[in-house]
Amino acid sequence: MNSAHRAPGATELIALIQATCEPLSTASVPLADALGRVLREPVRAPEDQPAFDRSAVDGYAVRGDDNSTEFRIVDEIRAGDWKPRELKCGESVRIATGGALPAADLQVVMKEDAETSGNLVRVLRRTPDRNVRFRGEDAACGQTLVESSTGLTAGALALLASFGYTAPRVSQLPRVVHLATGNELVAPEEIPLQGQIRDSNSTLVCAFLQPHGIAPQQLRLAEDEAALENALHTSAETADLILISGGASVGSHDYTRRSLEKNGFEVLVSKTTTRPGKPLIFARRGPVIAFGLPGNPLAHFVCLNLFVHAALERFAGLAPGHFWRRGVLASELAAGGNARETFWPAACSEDLGVQKLTPLRWSSSGDLTALATANALIRVEGSATSLARGTTVEFIIT
Repeated sequence: MNSAHRAPGATELIALIQATCEPLSTASVPLADALGRVLREPVRAPEDQPAFDRSAVDGYAVRGDDNSTEFRIVDEIRAGDWKPRELKCGESVRIATGGALPAADLQVVMKEDAETSGNLVRVLRRTPDRNVRFRGEDAACGQTLVESSTGLTAGALALLASFGYTAPRVSQLPRVVHLATGNELVAPEEIPLQGQIRDSNSTLVCAFLQPHGIAPQQLRLAEDEAALENALHTSAETADLILISGGASVGSHDYTRRSLEKNGFEVLVSKTTTRPGKPLIFARRGPVIAFGLPGNPLAHFVCLNLFVHAALERFAGLAPGHFWRRGVLASELAAGGNARETFWPAACSEDLGVQKLTPLRWSSSGDLTALATANALIRVEGSATSLARGTTVEFIIT
């Protein structure tokens, strides 16, 4: 599907991006570098977990069929000891939590339910609970521990570590180049002259990519077609993803589309019906993907979270899927009846399992003030005028 001559909506464009982008190759990385990475092969238990029957409490191991109330302590087992032995009636072993039981068919009497005198222990209370963590009760040998296409959390990494998986195979991180264009841009630490503005998009792009583990190569370019062409020529040889801030519209000084085409990119989309974010370019050259992003920062934010995010998911090996969540409005949303589909900044919170969304005020695609508290974008259908409090809406987390 080539949508370069018409403007797709968000759902159609996301589907096109997901169909166009290919998962990157895989690599084995140390656990310390694997947080947030996407696993590309299932991990199965190489052994039972626990690997042996273990005491779940501090106490005294006795035979399960021995109904004595007084036992002679014949050994002591701490966590890490391996002391197999058969117990006779009237015998017990003092054992610590996590200690390997010396034989099968034992019960552990909790320390709190017994009293000792020398090498004798008297049972004060004995419950049916065996207080044992049995071999394989957490995971049996061969059982799938973590499915492929899972994002690795701290808990998942701890699980892998417990089974000795120290180098999981995950998706490679995409190499990203970000080109910020415009004569009006100065660095955030500079004082703008008349007609200039501080470059907020470079900070936005860097912060957006950081949770994905990506540190982009960033370059600020003057408004010069040759400079952009040269930067694209170099970037296309080294990057998987190129992000170009500004120059995506149709003005006489908007060079992005022309520069991409001169460098062999096929422009698949040159604008969308989304608001903010209409002047968006989506292009490819072989496996290399490029986005020409609108220069206004709120439009930038919307396009990053909708469209660039969809590309990053596919690079990571995640299957195309449903993109939207559902929640309810915590207050009225005065949409204004704009004909285009709008993505409205909002603050999302959870109340008794329900996602509540509070729409935030914004005045234009260049207005960043809402983003101080925004963590969601509400999808508002074209021509909607007002959505009442309690209305069910679709949204994404940003």
